[in-house]
Amino acid sequence: MLNLVQHLINRSRNEFGMAVLKILNNMQILDLSNKPRVKGARFFEAPVNQLYHPTGQFGQDSCDLVYSRDLTDSKFLPILLKEWFYLVKKDGFLIIDYIPGRICNFQKLEETMWWLWNLKYDIIYHGSAEKSNFKNLTVKNPGLGYYRFICKKLEATKRPGDDINKWTFGIITKGDRNDWMDEMIVAIRAQKIPEFEIIVCGTYFDRNEKDFKYIPFFDRDEKGWITKKKNLIAREAKYENLCILHDRIVLDKNWFTGIKKYGNAFDILCNRQTLRGNGIRAGDWLTYGYGTLNSPYGISELRYNDWDEYVYMGGQVSILKKSIWEECPWNETLYWGEEDVELSFRFRDVGYLIRFNEFSSCSALAWRFGKLPSKYYSSEGLLPKDMLVRRFLRHINKILFSVPFLKQITTPIVVKIIKSKLYNLVIHS
Repeated sequence: MLNLVQHLINRSRNEFGMAVLKILNNMQILDLSNKPRVKGARFFEAPVNQLYHPTGQFGQDSCDLVYSRDLTDSKFLPILLKEWFYLVKKDGFLIIDYIPGRICNFQKLEETMWWLWNLKYDIIYHGSAEKSNFKNLTVKNPGLGYYRFICKKLEATKRPGDDINKWTFGIITKGDRNDWMDEMIVAIRAQKIPEFEIIVCGTYFDRNEKDFKYIPFFDRDEKGWITKKKNLIAREAKYENLCILHDRIVLDKNWFTGIKKYGNAFDILCNRQTLRGNGIRAGDWLTYGYGTLNSPYGISELRYNDWDEYVYMGGQVSILKKSIWEECPWNETLYWGEEDVELSFRFRDVGYLIRFNEFSSCSALAWRFGKLPSKYYSSEGLLPKDMLVRRFLRHINKILFSVPFLKQITTPIVVKIIKSKLYNLVIHS
Protein backbone atom coordinates (compact mmCIF):
# COMPACT_ATOMS: atom_id res chain seq x y z
CA MET A 1 0.00 0.00 0.00
CA LEU A 2 2.80 2.43 0.88
CA ASN A 3 4.44 1.62 -2.45
CA LEU A 4 1.24 2.62 -4.26
CA VAL A 5 1.04 5.96 -2.46
CA GLN A 6 4.77 6.61 -2.86
CA HIS A 7 4.47 5.94 -6.59
CA LEU A 8 1.67 8.46 -6.89
CA ILE A 9 3.72 11.04 -4.98
CA ASN A 10 6.99 10.40 -6.80
CA ARG A 11 5.35 10.65 -10.21
CA SER A 12 4.95 14.39 -9.70
CA ARG A 13 5.03 16.82 -6.78
CA ASN A 14 1.76 18.35 -7.85
CA GLU A 15 -1.59 18.79 -6.09
CA PHE A 16 -2.46 15.14 -6.71
CA GLY A 17 0.63 13.79 -4.97
CA MET A 18 0.35 16.17 -2.03
CA ALA A 19 -3.35 15.41 -1.55
CA VAL A 20 -2.59 11.69 -1.44
CA LEU A 21 0.15 12.37 1.11
CA LYS A 22 -2.32 14.16 3.40
CA ILE A 23 -4.65 11.16 3.55
CA LEU A 24 -1.85 8.62 3.89
CA ASN A 25 -2.42 7.93 7.58
CA ASN A 26 -6.05 6.89 7.17
CA MET A 27 -6.47 6.01 3.52
CA GLN A 28 -9.53 4.03 2.45
CA ILE A 29 -8.79 2.33 -0.88
CA LEU A 30 -11.32 0.24 -2.78
CA ASP A 31 -10.28 -2.01 -5.67
CA LEU A 32 -13.10 -2.61 -8.16
CA SER A 33 -11.06 -4.37 -10.83
CA ASN A 34 -11.95 -7.65 -12.53
CA LYS A 35 -9.70 -9.32 -9.93
CA PRO A 36 -7.62 -8.01 -6.99
CA ARG A 37 -4.99 -5.58 -8.27
CA VAL A 38 -3.99 -3.41 -5.28
CA LYS A 39 -2.37 -5.08 -2.30
CA GLY A 40 -4.07 -4.37 1.00
CA ALA A 41 -7.08 -2.64 -0.52
CA ARG A 42 -10.67 -3.69 0.01
CA PHE A 43 -11.91 -5.58 -3.02
CA PHE A 44 -15.39 -5.77 -4.53
CA GLU A 45 -16.42 -8.02 -7.40
CA ALA A 46 -19.82 -8.46 -9.07
CA PRO A 47 -21.13 -9.10 -12.59
CA VAL A 48 -21.15 -5.91 -14.65
CA ASN A 49 -24.81 -5.30 -15.39
CA GLN A 50 -27.69 -3.14 -14.15
CA LEU A 51 -27.59 -4.81 -10.72
CA TYR A 52 -23.95 -3.80 -10.18
CA HIS A 53 -24.12 -1.71 -7.01
CA PRO A 54 -21.04 -1.47 -4.75
CA THR A 55 -22.45 1.68 -3.13
CA GLY A 56 -25.03 -0.57 -1.48
CA GLN A 57 -22.21 -2.21 0.46
CA PHE A 58 -19.77 0.67 0.98
CA GLY A 59 -21.97 3.77 0.85
CA GLN A 60 -21.34 7.02 -0.98
CA ASP A 61 -18.49 9.43 -0.19
CA SER A 62 -16.69 6.59 1.63
CA CYS A 63 -13.32 6.05 -0.10
CA ASP A 64 -10.19 8.16 -0.49
CA LEU A 65 -9.21 6.28 -3.61
CA VAL A 66 -11.26 4.04 -5.91
CA TYR A 67 -9.34 1.99 -8.46
CA SER A 68 -10.62 -0.11 -11.37
CA ARG A 69 -9.03 -1.99 -14.24
CA ASP A 70 -10.40 -3.89 -17.24
CA LEU A 71 -14.14 -3.29 -16.73
CA THR A 72 -15.04 -0.24 -18.80
CA ASP A 73 -15.66 -1.65 -22.30
CA SER A 74 -19.32 -2.41 -21.62
CA LYS A 75 -22.69 -0.88 -22.44
CA PHE A 76 -23.03 -0.49 -18.68
CA LEU A 77 -20.22 2.09 -18.62
CA PRO A 78 -22.59 4.84 -17.35
CA ILE A 79 -23.61 2.64 -14.42
CA LEU A 80 -19.98 1.87 -13.58
CA LEU A 81 -18.94 5.53 -13.60
CA LYS A 82 -22.01 6.54 -11.60
CA GLU A 83 -21.28 3.92 -8.94
CA TRP A 84 -17.52 4.49 -8.77
CA PHE A 85 -17.73 8.25 -8.44
CA TYR A 86 -20.46 8.01 -5.79
CA LEU A 87 -18.00 5.98 -3.69
CA VAL A 88 -15.21 8.58 -3.73
CA LYS A 89 -14.94 11.10 -0.89
CA LYS A 90 -14.68 14.82 -1.51
CA ASP A 91 -11.03 15.51 -2.44
CA GLY A 92 -10.54 11.79 -3.11
CA PHE A 93 -9.53 10.18 -6.40
CA LEU A 94 -10.93 7.82 -9.00
CA ILE A 95 -8.32 5.92 -11.03
CA ILE A 96 -9.33 3.83 -14.05
CA ASP A 97 -6.92 1.72 -16.10
CA TYR A 98 -8.33 0.47 -19.39
CA ILE A 99 -7.53 -0.55 -22.93
CA PRO A 100 -9.51 1.58 -25.40
CA GLY A 101 -12.15 -0.62 -27.00
CA ARG A 102 -15.27 -0.60 -29.10
CA ILE A 103 -17.41 1.04 -26.40
CA CYS A 104 -14.96 2.85 -24.13
CA ASN A 105 -12.16 4.94 -25.54
CA PHE A 106 -10.44 8.21 -24.58
CA GLN A 107 -13.24 10.45 -25.88
CA LYS A 108 -16.14 8.25 -24.76
CA LEU A 109 -14.83 8.00 -21.20
CA GLU A 110 -14.47 11.76 -20.85
CA GLU A 111 -17.84 12.44 -22.48
CA THR A 112 -19.61 9.96 -20.20
CA MET A 113 -17.99 11.39 -17.07
CA TRP A 114 -19.00 14.89 -18.14
CA TRP A 115 -22.58 13.77 -18.84
CA LEU A 116 -22.92 12.13 -15.42
CA TRP A 117 -20.78 14.33 -13.19
CA ASN A 118 -20.01 17.63 -14.94
CA LEU A 119 -18.29 20.26 -12.77
CA LYS A 120 -17.96 17.83 -9.85
CA TYR A 121 -14.42 16.65 -10.71
CA ASP A 122 -11.07 17.71 -12.14
CA ILE A 123 -9.11 15.47 -14.50
CA ILE A 124 -5.61 15.09 -13.06
CA TYR A 125 -4.26 12.82 -15.77
CA HIS A 126 -5.58 10.95 -18.79
CA GLY A 127 -3.16 9.26 -21.12
CA SER A 128 -0.82 6.34 -21.55
CA ALA A 129 -0.39 4.25 -18.41
CA GLU A 130 3.21 3.62 -19.43
CA LYS A 131 3.96 7.33 -19.39
CA SER A 132 2.52 7.59 -15.89
CA ASN A 133 5.31 5.28 -14.67
CA PHE A 134 2.83 2.44 -14.23
CA LYS A 135 5.59 -0.15 -13.87
CA ASN A 136 6.38 1.03 -10.32
CA LEU A 137 2.84 0.43 -9.09
CA THR A 138 2.26 -2.48 -6.69
CA VAL A 139 -0.12 -4.12 -9.19
CA LYS A 140 1.16 -6.19 -12.05
CA ASN A 141 2.15 -4.27 -15.15
CA PRO A 142 -0.74 -4.74 -17.60
CA GLY A 143 1.49 -4.33 -20.62
CA LEU A 144 1.26 -2.04 -23.60
CA GLY A 145 -1.91 -0.35 -24.72
CA TYR A 146 -3.37 0.65 -21.35
CA TYR A 147 -4.64 4.15 -20.63
CA ARG A 148 -5.00 5.71 -17.20
CA PHE A 149 -7.71 8.15 -16.14
CA ILE A 150 -7.35 9.98 -12.81
CA CYS A 151 -9.84 12.51 -11.52
CA LYS A 152 -10.28 14.33 -8.24
CA LYS A 153 -13.74 14.69 -6.69
CA LEU A 154 -14.46 18.35 -5.97
CA GLU A 155 -17.62 18.04 -3.88
CA ALA A 156 -19.50 15.44 -1.87
CA THR A 157 -22.31 13.72 -3.71
CA LYS A 158 -24.47 13.00 -0.66
CA ARG A 159 -27.21 15.60 -0.70
CA PRO A 160 -27.82 17.74 2.41
CA GLY A 161 -30.45 16.20 4.68
CA ASP A 162 -30.50 12.95 2.71
CA ASP A 163 -31.20 10.05 5.07
CA ILE A 164 -32.38 6.52 4.24
CA ASN A 165 -34.62 6.68 7.33
CA LYS A 166 -36.55 9.79 6.21
CA TRP A 167 -39.24 9.58 3.50
CA THR A 168 -42.10 11.54 2.01
CA PHE A 169 -44.84 9.38 0.49
CA GLY A 170 -47.26 10.99 -1.91
CA ILE A 171 -50.49 9.56 -3.31
CA ILE A 172 -52.50 11.07 -6.16
CA THR A 173 -56.20 10.24 -6.38
CA LYS A 174 -59.48 11.27 -8.00
CA GLY A 175 -61.50 10.20 -4.97
CA ASP A 176 -63.06 6.99 -6.25
CA ARG A 177 -60.74 4.47 -4.54
CA ASN A 178 -60.93 5.32 -0.86
CA ASP A 179 -60.89 1.66 0.19
CA TRP A 180 -57.64 1.18 -1.73
CA MET A 181 -56.32 4.39 -0.21
CA ASP A 182 -56.89 2.99 3.28
CA GLU A 183 -54.91 -0.12 2.42
CA MET A 184 -52.08 1.94 0.93
CA ILE A 185 -51.77 4.16 4.00
CA VAL A 186 -51.81 1.17 6.36
CA ALA A 187 -49.03 -0.46 4.28
CA ILE A 188 -46.87 2.68 4.40
CA ARG A 189 -47.16 2.92 8.17
CA ALA A 190 -46.44 -0.79 8.55
CA GLN A 191 -42.95 -0.23 7.08
CA LYS A 192 -41.88 1.23 10.47
CA ILE A 193 -39.82 3.99 8.87
CA PRO A 194 -38.31 6.19 11.62
CA GLU A 195 -39.38 9.48 10.01
CA PHE A 196 -42.00 9.78 7.28
CA GLU A 197 -44.97 11.77 6.09
CA ILE A 198 -47.90 10.99 3.79
CA ILE A 199 -49.23 13.65 1.42
CA VAL A 200 -52.40 12.98 -0.57
CA CYS A 201 -53.24 15.24 -3.49
CA GLY A 202 -56.54 15.13 -5.35
CA THR A 203 -60.08 14.47 -4.15
CA TYR A 204 -59.89 12.97 -0.67
CA PHE A 205 -60.27 14.27 2.90
CA ASP A 206 -58.08 15.41 5.79
CA ARG A 207 -57.53 12.48 8.13
CA ASN A 208 -56.32 14.78 10.94
CA GLU A 209 -53.34 12.54 11.67
CA LYS A 210 -49.90 13.88 12.62
CA ASP A 211 -48.05 12.23 9.75
CA PHE A 212 -50.69 13.13 7.14
CA LYS A 213 -51.27 16.14 4.89
CA TYR A 214 -54.06 16.67 2.37
CA ILE A 215 -53.80 18.92 -0.70
CA PRO A 216 -57.23 19.33 -2.34
CA PHE A 217 -56.82 19.56 -6.10
CA PHE A 218 -59.16 18.45 -8.86
CA ASP A 219 -58.53 20.91 -11.70
CA ARG A 220 -58.66 19.28 -15.13
CA ASP A 221 -59.29 15.85 -13.64
CA GLU A 222 -61.10 14.90 -16.82
CA LYS A 223 -57.79 15.34 -18.68
CA GLY A 224 -55.66 13.54 -16.10
CA TRP A 225 -53.51 16.42 -14.85
CA ILE A 226 -51.33 14.16 -12.74
CA THR A 227 -48.16 16.12 -13.46
CA LYS A 228 -49.59 19.06 -11.49
CA LYS A 229 -50.60 16.82 -8.59
CA LYS A 230 -47.16 15.23 -8.35
CA ASN A 231 -45.44 18.62 -8.43
CA LEU A 232 -47.70 19.87 -5.63
CA ILE A 233 -46.73 16.86 -3.50
CA ALA A 234 -43.01 17.23 -4.22
CA ARG A 235 -43.11 20.95 -3.44
CA GLU A 236 -44.65 20.25 -0.01
CA ALA A 237 -42.33 17.33 0.80
CA LYS A 238 -40.03 17.91 3.74
CA TYR A 239 -37.73 14.94 3.10
CA GLU A 240 -35.17 14.32 0.36
CA ASN A 241 -36.40 10.79 -0.39
CA LEU A 242 -39.67 10.87 -2.35
CA CYS A 243 -42.00 7.99 -3.21
CA ILE A 244 -45.07 9.16 -5.13
CA LEU A 245 -47.73 6.57 -5.91
CA HIS A 246 -50.91 6.29 -7.93
CA ASP A 247 -53.93 5.23 -5.88
CA ARG A 248 -53.65 1.57 -6.82
CA ILE A 249 -50.16 0.65 -5.55
CA VAL A 250 -49.64 -1.05 -2.15
CA LEU A 251 -46.16 -1.39 -0.69
CA ASP A 252 -45.28 -4.98 0.21
CA LYS A 253 -44.11 -5.59 3.76
CA ASN A 254 -40.47 -5.92 2.62
CA TRP A 255 -40.38 -2.58 0.80
CA PHE A 256 -38.40 -0.50 3.31
CA THR A 257 -36.17 -3.43 4.28
CA GLY A 258 -35.29 -3.76 0.60
CA ILE A 259 -34.64 -0.03 0.29
CA LYS A 260 -32.17 -0.17 3.18
CA LYS A 261 -30.47 -3.19 1.64
CA TYR A 262 -30.11 -1.34 -1.65
CA GLY A 263 -28.77 1.76 0.05
CA ASN A 264 -29.30 5.49 -0.26
CA ALA A 265 -26.93 6.22 -3.17
CA PHE A 266 -29.37 6.54 -6.05
CA ASP A 267 -30.85 9.15 -8.36
CA ILE A 268 -34.13 7.53 -9.43
CA LEU A 269 -35.32 4.02 -8.55
CA CYS A 270 -37.77 1.42 -9.79
CA ASN A 271 -38.66 -1.75 -7.89
CA ARG A 272 -40.60 -4.96 -8.42
CA GLN A 273 -44.32 -4.53 -9.15
CA THR A 274 -46.74 -7.37 -9.71
CA LEU A 275 -50.47 -7.43 -10.31
CA ARG A 276 -52.29 -8.79 -7.28
CA GLY A 277 -54.11 -11.99 -8.10
CA ASN A 278 -52.07 -13.30 -11.03
CA GLY A 279 -48.51 -12.15 -10.33
CA ILE A 280 -47.65 -10.74 -13.76
CA ARG A 281 -45.19 -7.87 -13.82
CA ALA A 282 -47.02 -4.54 -13.83
CA GLY A 283 -44.70 -2.14 -15.60
CA ASP A 284 -41.87 -2.29 -13.10
CA TRP A 285 -38.78 -2.16 -15.36
CA LEU A 286 -39.41 -0.95 -18.89
CA THR A 287 -37.66 0.36 -21.94
CA TYR A 288 -39.47 2.71 -24.29
CA GLY A 289 -37.50 1.24 -27.17
CA TYR A 290 -37.17 4.52 -29.09
CA GLY A 291 -35.74 7.96 -28.45
CA THR A 292 -38.77 9.81 -29.80
CA LEU A 293 -41.95 10.39 -27.80
CA ASN A 294 -45.35 9.29 -29.08
CA SER A 295 -43.82 6.07 -30.41
CA PRO A 296 -44.97 3.49 -27.83
CA TYR A 297 -44.62 0.53 -30.16
CA GLY A 298 -41.32 -0.57 -28.61
CA ILE A 299 -42.31 -0.55 -24.93
CA SER A 300 -40.98 -3.79 -23.46
CA GLU A 301 -40.12 -5.41 -20.17
CA LEU A 302 -36.42 -5.52 -19.43
CA ARG A 303 -34.66 -8.25 -17.54
CA TYR A 304 -33.85 -6.89 -14.10
CA ASN A 305 -30.12 -7.07 -14.80
CA ASP A 306 -30.44 -5.16 -18.08
CA TRP A 307 -30.46 -1.44 -18.84
CA ASP A 308 -30.52 0.78 -21.90
CA GLU A 309 -30.71 4.48 -22.68
CA TYR A 310 -34.51 4.32 -23.15
CA VAL A 311 -35.34 3.03 -19.66
CA TYR A 312 -38.15 4.96 -18.04
CA MET A 313 -39.70 5.23 -14.60
CA GLY A 314 -43.33 4.09 -14.84
CA GLY A 315 -45.41 6.88 -13.35
CA GLN A 316 -47.38 4.66 -10.98
CA VAL A 317 -44.32 4.40 -8.68
CA SER A 318 -41.92 7.34 -8.66
CA ILE A 319 -38.92 7.03 -6.31
CA LEU A 320 -36.44 9.90 -6.52
CA LYS A 321 -34.60 12.64 -4.65
CA LYS A 322 -36.36 15.95 -4.02
CA SER A 323 -33.25 17.84 -5.16
CA ILE A 324 -33.44 16.04 -8.50
CA TRP A 325 -37.15 16.91 -8.76
CA GLU A 326 -36.23 20.55 -8.19
CA GLU A 327 -34.00 20.36 -11.25
CA CYS A 328 -36.40 18.20 -13.30
CA PRO A 329 -40.04 18.63 -12.20
CA TRP A 330 -42.94 16.98 -13.99
CA ASN A 331 -43.91 18.87 -17.14
CA GLU A 332 -47.31 20.39 -16.36
CA THR A 333 -48.12 20.90 -20.04
CA LEU A 334 -48.53 17.11 -20.23
CA TYR A 335 -51.37 14.97 -18.90
CA TRP A 336 -51.68 11.24 -18.24
CA GLY A 337 -50.01 9.37 -21.07
CA GLU A 338 -46.29 9.67 -21.76
CA GLU A 339 -45.53 12.22 -19.06
CA ASP A 340 -43.41 9.60 -17.27
CA VAL A 341 -41.36 8.85 -20.40
CA GLU A 342 -40.74 12.54 -21.07
CA LEU A 343 -39.58 13.08 -17.48
CA SER A 344 -37.34 10.01 -17.60
CA PHE A 345 -35.65 11.21 -20.77
CA ARG A 346 -34.98 14.59 -19.14
CA PHE A 347 -33.49 12.82 -16.11
CA ARG A 348 -31.20 10.89 -18.45
CA ASP A 349 -30.18 13.90 -20.51
CA VAL A 350 -28.85 15.79 -17.47
CA GLY A 351 -26.96 12.78 -16.11
CA TYR A 352 -29.38 11.14 -13.67
CA LEU A 353 -29.69 7.37 -14.08
CA ILE A 354 -32.79 5.30 -13.42
CA ARG A 355 -31.86 2.07 -11.65
CA PHE A 356 -33.75 -1.02 -10.55
CA ASN A 357 -33.86 -2.19 -6.93
CA GLU A 358 -34.47 -5.93 -6.88
CA PHE A 359 -34.90 -6.06 -3.09
CA SER A 360 -38.12 -4.05 -2.74
CA SER A 361 -41.55 -4.84 -4.12
CA CYS A 362 -45.12 -3.60 -4.24
CA SER A 363 -48.48 -4.82 -5.51
CA ALA A 364 -50.66 -3.23 -8.17
CA LEU A 365 -54.37 -3.48 -7.44
CA ALA A 366 -55.10 -2.63 -11.08
CA TRP A 367 -53.02 -2.69 -14.28
CA ARG A 368 -54.67 -1.90 -17.60
CA PHE A 369 -51.91 -2.96 -20.00
CA GLY A 370 -51.74 -6.68 -19.31
CA LYS A 371 -48.62 -8.70 -19.92
CA LEU A 372 -46.10 -6.67 -21.91
CA PRO A 373 -43.68 -8.16 -24.43
CA SER A 374 -40.17 -8.67 -23.17
CA LYS A 375 -37.29 -6.93 -24.86
CA TYR A 376 -36.07 -8.93 -27.82
CA TYR A 377 -32.46 -10.15 -27.51
CA SER A 378 -30.61 -11.49 -30.54
CA SER A 379 -29.60 -14.53 -28.49
CA GLU A 380 -33.24 -15.68 -28.69
CA GLY A 381 -32.88 -16.46 -32.36
CA LEU A 382 -34.59 -15.10 -35.44
CA LEU A 383 -37.92 -14.37 -33.70
CA PRO A 384 -38.85 -13.29 -30.16
CA LYS A 385 -39.97 -16.04 -27.81
CA ASP A 386 -43.13 -14.40 -26.49
CA MET A 387 -46.31 -12.57 -27.56
CA LEU A 388 -45.88 -12.75 -31.31
CA VAL A 389 -49.52 -11.73 -31.94
CA ARG A 390 -49.24 -8.58 -29.81
CA ARG A 391 -45.91 -7.69 -31.40
CA PHE A 392 -47.47 -8.11 -34.85
CA LEU A 393 -50.43 -5.88 -33.93
CA ARG A 394 -48.00 -3.25 -32.67
CA HIS A 395 -46.08 -3.33 -35.91
CA ILE A 396 -49.27 -2.89 -37.97
CA ASN A 397 -50.36 -0.04 -35.71
CA LYS A 398 -47.01 1.67 -36.08
CA ILE A 399 -47.29 1.55 -39.89
CA LEU A 400 -50.89 2.85 -39.90
CA PHE A 401 -50.23 5.66 -37.46
CA SER A 402 -47.14 6.85 -39.34
CA VAL A 403 -49.40 8.08 -42.17
CA PRO A 404 -51.75 10.91 -41.02
CA PHE A 405 -54.56 9.94 -43.41
CA LEU A 406 -54.48 6.29 -42.34
CA LYS A 407 -54.25 7.27 -38.68
CA GLN A 408 -57.39 9.38 -39.01
CA ILE A 409 -59.52 6.68 -40.57
CA THR A 410 -58.19 3.75 -38.51
CA THR A 411 -58.16 5.33 -35.03
CA PRO A 412 -61.88 4.57 -34.32
CA ILE A 413 -61.32 0.97 -35.38
CA VAL A 414 -58.21 0.61 -33.22
CA VAL A 415 -60.09 2.03 -30.21
CA LYS A 416 -62.85 -0.57 -30.66
CA ILE A 417 -60.32 -3.39 -30.96
CA ILE A 418 -58.53 -2.26 -27.79
CA LYS A 419 -61.82 -2.36 -25.88
CA SER A 420 -62.76 -5.80 -27.21
CA LYS A 421 -62.66 -9.00 -25.16
CA LEU A 422 -60.49 -10.67 -27.78
CA TYR A 423 -57.79 -8.00 -27.54
CA ASN A 424 -57.83 -8.16 -23.76
CA LEU A 425 -57.46 -11.92 -23.97
CA VAL A 426 -54.40 -11.41 -26.20
CA ILE A 427 -52.66 -8.88 -23.92
CA HIS A 428 -53.36 -10.80 -20.72
CA SER A 429 -52.36 -14.21 -22.02
